[in-house]
Amino acid sequence: MIQGVLQSTFLRLSSIVFVGNLLSQILIFIAYALFARYFDRIEIGIYTVFISLSILLAVPSTGRYELASMLPKQLKDSSGLLKIALGLSFVFCTLLFILLYLIPFHSFIPRLEKISALILLLPVGIFLMASFQSFIIFHNKLGNFKLNALFKTIQALMMLGMSFFLTNFWGYTATSLVMAWIISQAVLFIIYSTIELVKRENHQFEELKTLAVNYKRYPTVSMLSNFINTFSVELPNYFIPAFWGAGVQTLYAYGARVAGMPRNFIGSAIGDVFFNTSSKLATEDPKQLLPHLKKVSQYLILLSAIIYFLGIITARFLFPLVFGEEFIEAVPFFQWMAAASIFLFVQSPISVISDVINRLDAPLVFNTVSIVFKIAALLIAGYFLENPVHMIMLYAITTGLLSLFWIIYLQYLTKTAINKI
Repeated sequence: MIQGVLQSTFLRLSSIVFVGNLLSQILIFIAYALFARYFDRIEIGIYTVFISLSILLAVPSTGRYELASMLPKQLKDSSGLLKIALGLSFVFCTLLFILLYLIPFHSFIPRLEKISALILLLPVGIFLMASFQSFIIFHNKLGNFKLNALFKTIQALMMLGMSFFLTNFWGYTATSLVMAWIISQAVLFIIYSTIELVKRENHQFEELKTLAVNYKRYPTVSMLSNFINTFSVELPNYFIPAFWGAGVQTLYAYGARVAGMPRNFIGSAIGDVFFNTSSKLATEDPKQLLPHLKKVSQYLILLSAIIYFLGIITARFLFPLVFGEEFIEAVPFFQWMAAASIFLFVQSPISVISDVINRLDAPLVFNTVSIVFKIAALLIAGYFLENPVHMIMLYAITTGLLSLFWIIYLQYLTKTAINKI
């Protein structure tokens, strides 16, 4: 009975998030297709590195307290954890701004010279990225999946429109793209903040302090684990321009972006709901956690295999058609990342089970070992294979095998946790 209701609710909520994610990803896809035809590849490469750095540094900026907001039974506690996450991110980004202002990193690292004009915008981008993700997770806790889906679509639509509007001021440059992304994130930050202000959920400093201490495992364990994992995902965005420049980086970015789209609008939709349903099961019926995890994993592996095999087969025809003839060079990058994504598609949404069963140490160990293997693969390829496609080939194979191991190991972790109850 419980399992039947759970499956019905899970599929219904997943479909809601899926539609919203699909619309936003379609808009982002259209944006990148237009960027490819109007913006220089080097400018796009600079933009993708900026976004990559924002994603990476947004992880430690909040102490990962936004993830903890999914767990408390009391809504006031969840709201307090959201405030802690936003407050920490603001402090982190303020200190980073001062650091970047005082230290001209581009004068020490010549490859940063081209993004020197954008470097002071990085703390702003990090704060807005961290805030946007924190609000989404908090509203998933509230079950506001439709609201999040709507706001993701609005953000993507604004980013697309502003990217070309701002070319009237900065031309077809990375500055226009970065400013469009920042403005679209800022508008959503204002809207989400207004919603929270209307609720007027007040917290005393001591209450927030108690919450921070009670969930200290997130900044002490989960934050490091998530940072390492995010860094390992973003590694090619730093190694490719380091070895072959921003132009080649754009080819990889497009391949990786398209390979990541199914994960973003399908896997992410399932992941948002999976976290919600698993958290409820952990408190109401823990014995159902493992069957739920297995069922979701089986569904995802079948779905991902179908999606990515079709993508690999049709990529050589679709890439030049959508992005332009010169982007035929991005196809090998996509194909290798698509092969790895068959397993990443499954790993990403179900990894939150470690938070649900309170086993934050395991992801930390796994992510630490993973990044060592991935860096080794990229360095070997960079110095000995002398081909950016071969670099991504080795990185993708390493990533896929590690993801497969983690998918299997999560089943074991969950089974062990349930047996201890």
